[in-house]
Amino acid sequence: MLDFMRAGGYATWVVLLLGLIALVAAATFLWRPNDKKIGFVRAMSAATVFASVGGVLSGIAAVMYHVPANPEWAESPKIHLIIMEGLGESMSSGILGFSILMVVWLMMAFGFRRRSPNP
Repeated sequence: MLDFMRAGGYATWVVLLLGLIALVAAATFLWRPNDKKIGFVRAMSAATVFASVGGVLSGIAAVMYHVPANPEWAESPKIHLIIMEGLGESMSSGILGFSILMVVWLMMAFGFRRRSPNP
């Protein structure tokens, strides 16, 4: 897990923080469904999405900057593998963020089910 976080860079830690806040908010909604909590979960989910996308983009930008700046990498016959590895690492923020959001909205779905009156 630490390697995953290291691969994603600082943005992955921001995604984790925002995602955990959204997760706790969704858990409170699941525990006690209340319409007032929905807006906060939506806002934190949006913040997590934006941080995830920003993290992926910053990771791609880092690969595109650092590979040409390193002569050993730039002149390597395996440059395609170096770039593939860098792009794979840059996906860490998106993988983490959207995985957390899947759990958040699964919890919200059960909270909505608990909130609605039974027929």
